[in-house]
Amino acid sequence: MKTCQKNLSLKKRIFILFFCILTLMVCAYIFVITRFITQFTQKQLDFDYNTILSEASDTLENILWNLTLTSQQLLDSKELLKNIESYLSTEDLLEKKDCYYEMLNTVSSLTMSNTDIALIYLYDIDENEIIYNTLPNIKSSDSPVLYQNSDYTFYGPGKSQSNFVGSPVVCLKRQFEDENGHRFLLSIESGYYSLDKPFHSAEQKSSYFIFTDEKKSVIYNTLPKSWNVPDIMKSLSLNARHDFHSFCKTGPQGWSVYIVIPNDIYAHDYRMVLRDFGICTLIISIIVSFLAIYFWKSVYHPLQLFDNQLNRLLSDDDSLEEIHSSIPEYDHLLQKILVLQQQIQQMIPQFVNQEKLHSRMQLEKLRAQINPHFLMNTLNTLHWMALMKHETEIDRITQSLSHLLSYNLDKQSYSTNLERELMALKEYVTLQKVRYAFQFDISFYPENTTLNYPCPKFILQPLIENSLSHGYQENMDIYLTVHVNDSIEIIIRDTGAGIQENTLLKLQQLTPIPESHLSDNMQFGIGLQYVVQSLNDFYGGNYNFSITSSLGNGTEITLNFPKLKGGGYHAENINY
Repeated sequence: MKTCQKNLSLKKRIFILFFCILTLMVCAYIFVITRFITQFTQKQLDFDYNTILSEASDTLENILWNLTLTSQQLLDSKELLKNIESYLSTEDLLEKKDCYYEMLNTVSSLTMSNTDIALIYLYDIDENEIIYNTLPNIKSSDSPVLYQNSDYTFYGPGKSQSNFVGSPVVCLKRQFEDENGHRFLLSIESGYYSLDKPFHSAEQKSSYFIFTDEKKSVIYNTLPKSWNVPDIMKSLSLNARHDFHSFCKTGPQGWSVYIVIPNDIYAHDYRMVLRDFGICTLIISIIVSFLAIYFWKSVYHPLQLFDNQLNRLLSDDDSLEEIHSSIPEYDHLLQKILVLQQQIQQMIPQFVNQEKLHSRMQLEKLRAQINPHFLMNTLNTLHWMALMKHETEIDRITQSLSHLLSYNLDKQSYSTNLERELMALKEYVTLQKVRYAFQFDISFYPENTTLNYPCPKFILQPLIENSLSHGYQENMDIYLTVHVNDSIEIIIRDTGAGIQENTLLKLQQLTPIPESHLSDNMQFGIGLQYVVQSLNDFYGGNYNFSITSSLGNGTEITLNFPKLKGGGYHAENINY
């Protein structure tokens, strides 16, 4: 499994990732369709149709209430009743006309704010004549009874009693008597467009209304003429609906409103909802695909640019070309790679020169190893010749020179221990006594102490050489004292000529010099500068160097450095 993952490129991983996402979306879509969307869609459709049905039922109920309230307002109007009585009691046509206009004004003032009233007429039952009407061409209504009680009767929905109204209306008829027992009939119809809104909503959904009375007899319907209404009502009563869906709502007075939807219309609406959901899913899939492409261009394509730049960096191609990925972060990294390429190209000549210099130094090292071997063999020959001729002094000097050269020419080691450094110093003093007349003495505190402490090579010889070269006086004394306590302190004191004050000040200010500036700064006090530099490099700055002098009385140099554990160049900086 791990091997397979290692072999997959980023491009394949991106493709697999987004392919799995799309597959998961399709599976989720199918699962949601089968488990939830079907139920949700059906409930949504049922909710939509029930909303239309509720709108029709509520509209009809409001119309009935509005008609009832209007009739009660008219009959409670004493002014209207008085006008009716005056109209019937006079025979004068002008007075009748005035009474008619009075009735018109009274009715208008009572119904002015009610826009759902289209037709009002007052019929004299005893005289068989219409006393008052708001629209001409009144005819008797043939609409079935929707609901009735002892006071009034509701008809419709159905055709209007006036030829001027073509929309279905609801009619209220109510009989009453005046004080003289004269009978009248008050008829009020709903507005022209009172039922248009729910009818229009049903028409948009290709559904139909059926209005029934409390006995479930059909009063009004919007079904196509080709449909068999009795069969449909029978199916509704038996709840056996094979060709259509239906919903019903019953009013408080017992009448009912049905909404009927053909199966093909219902199925079409169902498919439309699923289609919308499918379109949304397709759009989401397209967006995910575009995101995949954008992700590929944003991640994989810049990686290809990185690969090309690195290949150019690893190859012998020394051309420099600035590449852009249109992404600021990647452009920043590509710019760094370009800078790295420039730096590498600049460093290549330096590496070539360093390699040439290293090869030259190796040759010089080989040459230097040949000359010391010849010199040591020559000294060894002189040693044996002196022994053969019994020249002990020459043999002693030759042996000291041989030992000192062997110690100095050991280039494999840059450090020694204090004991070997003192032995080499004794050999050097032996050779110098051939030239100079002086006394040399070494003392240790405590006595017989162990001196196997690591230190740099040649830190003592330059100090003795400095005393002889610059402060020599005949029969002078040189004393070297070694104190071993928590640290090592070496004091070299002579009775020579001393050092001039200005020279002494310069020597007292000697400090370590960076390696890159050694050749420029070692023009004064080379031997002492070497000692200071060696102590600083070996002990990491944990040392002390001091010098004092007096003209005619000699010079004293003090070295103080820590005791280290071990005996070579890689000694640990750990106190005993």
